[in-house]
Amino acid sequence: MCSWGVLFPADAATENSTYTPAEPPNSDPGNVFVKPPKAPIELSTNKSPFSNKALGDPFGARTWLHKKGVDLTLTYLTETLANVSGGRRKGIAYDHQITMGIDIDLQKLIGAKGLSFRMLGVQRAGRDVAKNYVGDLTLLEPQQSFGVGGNVLYHLVQLYLQQKLANDRVTITAGFYPPNMSFGSFPLGCYALDNVTCSHPTAVSVSSHWRSWPYAELGTQIEYDPIKSVYTRVGLFQDTKKDGGIAGFTITTASLGIMIPMEIGWNPQWGRDKLPGHYKIGGYIDTSNNKDLYRSVTGEPIVLSHAPARIERQRGAAYIGGDQMLFRFGPGPRDGLIVMGIATDATGSSLPFRHQYTAGLVAQHFIPGRDADYASIFFSNLQVNPNLTRTQELQQDLGIKLQNGVHAVETNIQVLEMDYSFKLYSGISIVPDLQIIFRPDAGSYYNNALVTGFRILADL
Repeated sequence: MCSWGVLFPADAATENSTYTPAEPPNSDPGNVFVKPPKAPIELSTNKSPFSNKALGDPFGARTWLHKKGVDLTLTYLTETLANVSGGRRKGIAYDHQITMGIDIDLQKLIGAKGLSFRMLGVQRAGRDVAKNYVGDLTLLEPQQSFGVGGNVLYHLVQLYLQQKLANDRVTITAGFYPPNMSFGSFPLGCYALDNVTCSHPTAVSVSSHWRSWPYAELGTQIEYDPIKSVYTRVGLFQDTKKDGGIAGFTITTASLGIMIPMEIGWNPQWGRDKLPGHYKIGGYIDTSNNKDLYRSVTGEPIVLSHAPARIERQRGAAYIGGDQMLFRFGPGPRDGLIVMGIATDATGSSLPFRHQYTAGLVAQHFIPGRDADYASIFFSNLQVNPNLTRTQELQQDLGIKLQNGVHAVETNIQVLEMDYSFKLYSGISIVPDLQIIFRPDAGSYYNNALVTGFRILADL
């Protein structure tokens, strides 16, 4: 998993090895951070290790800070998408996200062996193409940098300490951060712009307490790697109503329950070319109380009994998936043709989705000399919880307004996305994108929507 991480040099053991950052700049949107790269940054060569940054290493400041154990993150991401056909109406929307963070290797800074610190937040602004143009209530978000965060002045996303023990075989993380930072993340999905694909299964996170970027909650987790290619993780997170606040550093301690995520992963390398694969299985248990989507406290349908909804005392979800490089185009960890697949199952009667199936294909560095360029195609199918469908069917029969404010019964929704990323300059890329959203609002009221536009990402 180390090749999936965002640069975090806490594992730098020596200063005489080389490490060439191979991650494409699009790794920022979900900022999936599972484990730091084990190879350190080389600071003694003529070529700056920060040459993949748009601003480089001005006056050697980044190198000086890195030697002290400090690394700064600053990225600017904008997505401009238009609904050109179908959906609710035609229109265009712009949004942006500025990510600001700091990583501190406390072993370098104060001699605390294996200890590191991270703080990261985002500023977001813009308009939502989904709710303005695609449908009345969209269960997916074509703009990744709009997502669930909306317009925020500064939204705290990560604030935690991480301790490595037993020759890095045990990792303990504690603080305020999204559980999907390391549970259920499929980082290749962030090659797509929509947040159904990036970076975890939407069907097991929407309306749940398994928070995803940029929402966060108090929690802790422990990882144990019995062998190099296998890891196990378990976490304990606080269930809350609101996490992070729209501005500032609000961290609530008003708990609604606890969320316990678990995951086992296997990261093999196959054949002479060491083709990397990443496979995982996991899920979570949520102990918070939530309203059933169909049954009332009397056991009858809510719509017919007019009684309050039954309270579900515990719910959960499971997922399985992974990716595998089929053949190589270059030496990097993603320089090749890679296939990805995900399947999920949500057991809660209060969750809006029951299943999600996602498949994708990524080709990176297939043009010689352009190692950061890639082409990708993804397809996701999401199945609505039958409890919600049954409630809406009864409401439709009775001629009353449907739950969620939609015009047709919700059953399923699909999205097909294709894009291509061009590296314009060191740390700067542009990604033209095309999305076809089948059955907006998961019903048959609106025609299929065609959404197109582009993303620009500057890793400063």
